[in-house]
Amino acid sequence: MAQIRWTPVFSNVCFALNCLLLFLALFGSNMEVPAFLQVTGRMHPLVLHFPIVLMLLAGVWETMILTKNQPFLQNIGDGLLLALAVSAATTALMGLFLSKEGGYADDTLLWHQWSGIAVSGIAWIWYTYRGFFRATKKGMWLMAASGLIALILAGHKGATLTHGENYLFAPVVPEIQSAPVVLENAQVFEHVVRPILKEKCLGCHNANKMKGELNMETEALLLKGGKNGKLWDSTAKDLGLILQRIHLPLEEKEHMPPKGKPQLTKEEIDVLYHWIKNGANFSQKIVDLPEGDTLRQLAMARVRATTSVAPTYPFDAADAATIQKLNNDYRVVAPLALNAPALSVDFYGIAAFNSSWIKELEVVKEQVVSLNLNKMPLKDEDLKSVAIFPNLRQLNLAFTQITGSTLGELKSLKSLQSLSLSGTSVKASDLTVLGDLPELSVVYLWNTSVSEQDIPALKQRFPRVHFEYGFKGEGIVAKLNAPIIEGGEQVFSSSTKVGLKNFIKGAVLRYTLDGSVPDSLHAPIYSGDSIVIEKSCQLNAKAFLPGWISSDVATRSFYKTGILPDSVVLRYPPNPQYKGEGAKTLANKKIGDTDFRTNKWLGYKETDLEALLLFNKPVTLSSVSFSTLVDIGSYIMPPAEIQVWGGSNEKNLVLLKKLNPKQPDKVGMPGYKMGFNCTFEARKVTVVKIVAKPVKKLPAWHPGKGERGWVFVDEVFLE
Repeated sequence: MAQIRWTPVFSNVCFALNCLLLFLALFGSNMEVPAFLQVTGRMHPLVLHFPIVLMLLAGVWETMILTKNQPFLQNIGDGLLLALAVSAATTALMGLFLSKEGGYADDTLLWHQWSGIAVSGIAWIWYTYRGFFRATKKGMWLMAASGLIALILAGHKGATLTHGENYLFAPVVPEIQSAPVVLENAQVFEHVVRPILKEKCLGCHNANKMKGELNMETEALLLKGGKNGKLWDSTAKDLGLILQRIHLPLEEKEHMPPKGKPQLTKEEIDVLYHWIKNGANFSQKIVDLPEGDTLRQLAMARVRATTSVAPTYPFDAADAATIQKLNNDYRVVAPLALNAPALSVDFYGIAAFNSSWIKELEVVKEQVVSLNLNKMPLKDEDLKSVAIFPNLRQLNLAFTQITGSTLGELKSLKSLQSLSLSGTSVKASDLTVLGDLPELSVVYLWNTSVSEQDIPALKQRFPRVHFEYGFKGEGIVAKLNAPIIEGGEQVFSSSTKVGLKNFIKGAVLRYTLDGSVPDSLHAPIYSGDSIVIEKSCQLNAKAFLPGWISSDVATRSFYKTGILPDSVVLRYPPNPQYKGEGAKTLANKKIGDTDFRTNKWLGYKETDLEALLLFNKPVTLSSVSFSTLVDIGSYIMPPAEIQVWGGSNEKNLVLLKKLNPKQPDKVGMPGYKMGFNCTFEARKVTVVKIVAKPVKKLPAWHPGKGERGWVFVDEVFLE
């Protein structure tokens, strides 16, 4: 009776769903799906396995009916086919709703959509005319084969939308591998940055699946960006959208890659950060980066780890004992790469330099491919010694004392690819030697006697050589670099000494210890002697020089350990992902770094940070300092409010100090630490309550405007 009552209902529902499905597929191109149907659409991946299983099971069962024509088998078969028809139509309709959210390639989506509709249609026809198809083996095999083909096509195209091209057959059709790259020819983007994007980003941002209207498959598409704008801006403090999204907390909706997907490692984030910071060059070679450049070091490590074919050199390795003897305090001789026979040589110590040290390298002259004499007091006559290295590929003569009159000595360096003459007295007429260097590809001429007017003629004469001339900046008022704060223990027990430095000659350095911004009139001038710090404070320093724009403020917080509480109690638990070492995080004398993912910070968002610092005996207190983290792009802001309470017991507390820290007015650097010092009239206490409140609503200029901010604290210091 139940079968008679419900079978026609489900049969009619199935027919109606197929009609609706066909109508929407043909005429619903401009349809806007309401929110409740979007939820239904997102259930598509959850239910799509039902029709797959039922299709396979129905094929097996219908075969059994042909061999054993029994009524109970037919009844079960009828139920299977009806369940298949209803589930296929429902799944296809959910998929159609999901497709209206956008972000999918039109061609692939079209194939997936219509093959899914075909599965639904075949299932409905199979059920409706089941008696006809059961009459002959050909009919049954026709429906089973048609359903299977449509199912495979829909599954393959669905996998392509979700996981990328050729996902289904990738295990049996191996991906075509690009030819191994020699280390010297490796490019930063192609061989370091692109593999990171391919592994962690392309799954959602490709031609078939363009989440946020973003396709990251080519250089042009990367530069184009998506619906939220360009991916990076090397002139911005936070370097743009991609790094903002990467640095968001994992649980934030806009964090990339999304939660549940493979996350970027710290090394991969560093590679992207320094690549963008260096100008996001798509063609730069790794070996063309300066020796000490962070991006070069990161890129070299990754390329060495993944390159399957090592660079080849026309010579054998030098004796290890010989290399060891050549190393001293002012000369470093080391292999250019692991297990490679090629050597790089770097000189240090201007006062101690002796040109005879170059001649001593003759025992390894075949193996030396990189020679760095930057800032050494090298003279014109010394170039004869430099010319003894037949396989030299990189030569750095920047800021030496050569005049260019003997550059002809370098004619024998037939393998030379990179030559730096920056900061020397060479003239354009001295560069005729370049014509005798067949492998030379780049020459650095910053701050030389070669004028800007000489460059076009040089390019015409030596078309295969790239001349890096740099930026002169005549008539432009430059901005001073911020002072460098040297030395000093950030956490000290009695006192610490700090120094300041700036590389611009004549710059006047001024500083403050009360957190205020130094001005050019009243702030103390740094005399060169150490600044003695005896209490918790924030040191701010700024550089001034007539004719220049004053520098940004360099800042560092210093904390005196002072009084330690006997115990600490957190009123509310921190976020489970940022729980540090629990309550003792606030009094373990450990300052966290700028990576909030390390286990050194207490992170609060939904509740205030509220803690009780308890003492067994009364103590006299006049200052409480907070060490906090600010990472604006990751929604981590200064506390909206800081409170310090004190008293003889928890129920007898009075407010000692309240601060409302100044909030940023734009997205800044990826992350920096900031200290806040609360001073008040000395008071005896046995209980101190501290409160740090997160920002309730991020400001309008922030990418997460209106959302609640985070507050991160890692230490509290009492004096």
